[in-house]
Amino acid sequence: MGRDITKCHPRLQEAFKSLAAKCSAQGLTIGLGECFRTVAEQDALYAQGRTEPGSIVTNAKGSSYSSQHQWGIAFDFYRNDGQGAYNESGDFFRRVGQIAKSIGLGWGGDWTSIVDKPHIYLPDWGSGTNILKQQYGTFERFKQTWAIEKKEYIYQSIGTGAAQVEATASSLVIRDAPGGKDTGGRYYKGNRIKPLRKALAGSERWFETDRGWISADYLQGWILEGGQWWYLKPGYTYPAGRLEVIDGKCYCFDFNGWMLTSSRIQEDGEVI
Repeated sequence: MGRDITKCHPRLQEAFKSLAAKCSAQGLTIGLGECFRTVAEQDALYAQGRTEPGSIVTNAKGSSYSSQHQWGIAFDFYRNDGQGAYNESGDFFRRVGQIAKSIGLGWGGDWTSIVDKPHIYLPDWGSGTNILKQQYGTFERFKQTWAIEKKEYIYQSIGTGAAQVEATASSLVIRDAPGGKDTGGRYYKGNRIKPLRKALAGSERWFETDRGWISADYLQGWILEGGQWWYLKPGYTYPAGRLEVIDGKCYCFDFNGWMLTSSRIQEDGEVI
């Protein structure tokens, strides 16, 4: 079966990256399972538990094009933390499913037949494939609509404190441009990194270093931007509108995530 997500819809490719980063930030490590399936691959899966050994895992025949995998709008994930690929302890699959739904994806765990907790999909065409079949007829016609829009990145200069930011991924790929080619270089977990610029495009966040570009979703530390400080956490999250204890010290952040300093607090206590 296929595990090449580059054969799936471009928006699904980006969604998997976002989901993996947000799950990692909450201590949930996921791996990429099934992605696009051909008719033959779907028929082989349909035969499981019927004419071939195993348990029934799908009600969709390949010839019917009733599986979302055949339209490139779905992927399956598995638990990738060494506890067992489909170990549900800690409410693992429901928690991932809720994160997926929070970023606009559909979750197979909400289905009633068959409940498919590892299944994530683009919900634009409902929870099945009838709309796709009626609107496009064939996968090939549907794929012709996958025009990849040119990404317009917004670039901003940034800096960091003496401690710099820390890599939180076990192996962080260094690329030649935002979302560009793998240079072969790597940063590793615990490495201290000095970012120079950031590039934003939709849900993509990249930091430039003296070695190239890296995903900002796997970093943690203080960032200086436009003369103000904010604190980056894995998944490109940050404390906002609250107090946060960082390295044993308590800091206050406004609702936009900027650290409050004495210069912003007036005599009457109003924050500017």
